[in-house]
Amino acid sequence: MVSLRATILGCGAAPGVPSIANGWGRCDPTNPRNRRRRASILVESEAGQGAPPVLVDTTPDLREQLLDAGVSALAAVLYTHAHADHLHGLDDLREVNRAMRGPLDIHADADTLRVIQDRFPYVLTPQPEGVRWIFKPLLVPHVVDGPFEAGDMRIVPFLQDHKVMQTLGFRFGTGLAYSTDVETLDDAAFGALEGIDTWIVGCIGWDEHPTHAHVGRVLEWAKRVKPRRVILTHLGLGLDYEALRRALPPYVEPAFDGMVVDVPDVAALPTSR
Repeated sequence: MVSLRATILGCGAAPGVPSIANGWGRCDPTNPRNRRRRASILVESEAGQGAPPVLVDTTPDLREQLLDAGVSALAAVLYTHAHADHLHGLDDLREVNRAMRGPLDIHADADTLRVIQDRFPYVLTPQPEGVRWIFKPLLVPHVVDGPFEAGDMRIVPFLQDHKVMQTLGFRFGTGLAYSTDVETLDDAAFGALEGIDTWIVGCIGWDEHPTHAHVGRVLEWAKRVKPRRVILTHLGLGLDYEALRRALPPYVEPAFDGMVVDVPDVAALPTSR
């Protein structure tokens, strides 16, 4: 039985693929799965029976991502952290407000909410009394300091070390976890990941990186977490889709933009991998 569905809106690192400076890098430009927008996902619950999905991060590609996914309403937006490739599509939420004719909940840690206030002060300012036209995002901020509910799902956040800052990973229900922009995971994070079915996790390249996990590290993590399925996202210019797919064990695969991931209820599974 499918419990959750995740849609990969984008699986690229900060420059995207191709990038302005370096083109396609080592990625084959003839393979459409190598064209990558910035990393973001939608998550929806089967139990929600048509309830809007939850969005993780508002990338600079958000407009096209939501149009391609056919999504105009959201249950909430979650933020992993405040780097530009995960935040700076924020103003496009105005169109979601217009489609929904109302405000939208956003969930982030206190540091990310402070950055939003500093960079985009207008988005957290109430509209003037009596103004009906939605001319800016209408957002209701919530500080993430423990488990919370959104989109008919229980979401458990956990801290990740991005070296330049802490980021948030999220566990959705029993079966799905999302970790991007992470270089090191501590025991508490591994505890939050225990027993998951599917793990979508950031992987920047083949070689070690100062702020992101690389292929070898993610594979070591996967041996410890033991999910049934691992999907690599936040992929850099050095990771060609086919070359990466061929190099990975059967239960690990690269993401691609538009990929739909159905996640079963862990309680219904006989055992993990």
